[in-house]
Amino acid sequence: MIKKTTIILISFFLIFSCKHEIENARWDVDLILPIMYSNMDINMMLTDSNIIISENDEGYVSLIFNQNFIDLNLDTLINIDTTADEQTHKLDSVTFEDIIIPDTSTIGELINSLPGGSLIFPNGTTMVINNLPNIITEDTINIDASEYFQTMNLYKGNLIIEIKNGFPTDVSDVEMTIINPSNQNIIASFFFPIILSGETKIDSADIGGKILDENIIAIVNNLSINESNGPVTINYGDAIITTIKMTDIGITEATAIFPEQQLTEKLKEHNFSFGTAQIKEIGIKEGTVSVNVSSTLPNGKMIYNIPSLKKNGIPFSSGEMIVPKSTSNNLTTFTFDFEGYILDLTGEDGRLGGDTVNTIYTESYTFIDSTGILETINSTDSFYSYIDFDLSPEYALGFLGQDTIEYGPEEIDISLFKNMSATLLNLEETELSIKINNYIGADIGVKINTLTGINNNTGETASIGTDQNGNNVIGHNYKINRATINNVSISPSEKNIIMNSDQIIEILPNNIQSSANFYLNPDGQQNTDDFLYPEFPIEAELNMEIPLSLIAEELILIDTNEININDDEDIDLEKIYITIENEFPLSGEINLLLMDEAEIIIDTLLGSTKFLAGIQQDDGSVIPTKSTIELENIDLSNVSSIISISKFSTEPLNEFVKIYSDYNMDITISVKVKQKIGE
Repeated sequence: MIKKTTIILISFFLIFSCKHEIENARWDVDLILPIMYSNMDINMMLTDSNIIISENDEGYVSLIFNQNFIDLNLDTLINIDTTADEQTHKLDSVTFEDIIIPDTSTIGELINSLPGGSLIFPNGTTMVINNLPNIITEDTINIDASEYFQTMNLYKGNLIIEIKNGFPTDVSDVEMTIINPSNQNIIASFFFPIILSGETKIDSADIGGKILDENIIAIVNNLSINESNGPVTINYGDAIITTIKMTDIGITEATAIFPEQQLTEKLKEHNFSFGTAQIKEIGIKEGTVSVNVSSTLPNGKMIYNIPSLKKNGIPFSSGEMIVPKSTSNNLTTFTFDFEGYILDLTGEDGRLGGDTVNTIYTESYTFIDSTGILETINSTDSFYSYIDFDLSPEYALGFLGQDTIEYGPEEIDISLFKNMSATLLNLEETELSIKINNYIGADIGVKINTLTGINNNTGETASIGTDQNGNNVIGHNYKINRATINNVSISPSEKNIIMNSDQIIEILPNNIQSSANFYLNPDGQQNTDDFLYPEFPIEAELNMEIPLSLIAEELILIDTNEININDDEDIDLEKIYITIENEFPLSGEINLLLMDEAEIIIDTLLGSTKFLAGIQQDDGSVIPTKSTIELENIDLSNVSSIISISKFSTEPLNEFVKIYSDYNMDITISVKVKQKIGE
């Protein structure tokens, strides 16, 4: 503790309204002024904020030290920080809407194509139509599909020819060939032996593996008209309607105006690795999921769903993610905030085999997003995607597994004895305990590997011995039951290991070194699900209680106090008085050292000087002993502070002495100065 005492110079001036005969008189005034006061009590030991003083009704003092000393990070047990669900969505094919192209050939067009036909078969007349074999040969029908596509390479498809005979007589030997005009390759051929009047005939051909151009040609190789069944009315509007349909189209490559369509669907389960843990549910405190995707399509779209991930009961869906065409290996990333979500890890809802663990169910869909313009795609086009999970859990439910968590070695700094040292220190009774609170919903095993006090000043070490049950603390397996939980709070399970710590405390340690192993679920999986809230892990406190009943030899306390000396040339420092008033029932000796502003020791004010112990009375009170030391010819001109080093010893050295809270040792330093007043 630092105290400042400044010499107060008292000057007396006689002020009169007129001059006196002895106005130049001067006086020499002797003053005795304090320059330093040091009070040593038990509070000098409280250099550690974790130390509190406890005293009983009589004022008997115990020092209590308390510090948290185990900090276990359990996030790693259930953290999800991984890349998962890597998928390649290959466009094995792209489907296409049915293409329907009709063509109408009227009887009037046919009659007008015959020489003198309109004269032979006037419109509106009634007559018998004779056989007209091969009346149509090599007639070409242009099928314009440019509004649908430019070119198509099909891996599947059907070409359907539908002929409705609207003539008043039957037609026969209808032969038709569909060709690609660019290379004259035959796409399909059809033959209808007879189509009765008013009848519709349908035939189809497989066109898988064919290439189609936008302008397909249908060649009517032959069509014969059969004799009518008696007179019939000639109506130039009667027609044969030919409809060409392309259905169930699957393309491997095409330049076309593609309709919006789903290309792929992948429904799968993905397993997370949690070691031996089997987790059913995780509440997400914070975190993100990033969908990383690339597409070679010019108009790609993707939807990614995790039905087992919900917030307020609503499953997660990415919605439509428009994916630009990748020009290199760059991916497009879509990031979603999952704070407050609950992740069900039991797999797909209603899965075969029942619920599982550590597993999520995902749905991936890829689409062509229609642009209304010609685009070229082929079967080598694809979507590639993977998911980055970076989730910090709020809690986890399930079986936390059997894991070993290593703690330490760690050192706990103890400044309780910072200002103390001793040749001999024997404490009548001390108690050191480790209180462990288990907030985890799983049994915990604990084995302490080291618990050693270290005095870095002397090099001394001391290890802990046995606990309250006689077990050697080091290496003993302690079990702590699981915590319990309700809707409001977690009730931890507690273990208190009490140890005799005299051998550690008596070396006045600067720190305590510790290490331990924690065993999760040492007895295996139980019938009740485990739970873990990372914000409520395993907590351990180191508690030390030291009743101050002691035997000591040269127990050293050190205190530093600042002083302020006025360098007035009219002040003469004649003497220094050092008064020691001791209430402690401890005798000893004191040294006083002088320091300058740079905190360098420049001189000794008082060498080893003995002082007497306070005199204990039968009622427990103490009569302080008091002694005064007088010094002369001491120069304090460059002194800014004084260090007091007090060595205490009990008398006799075989009897314990109790320390009470009101014990003090006061050191007062005063100076006798001569002040010159007047001229």
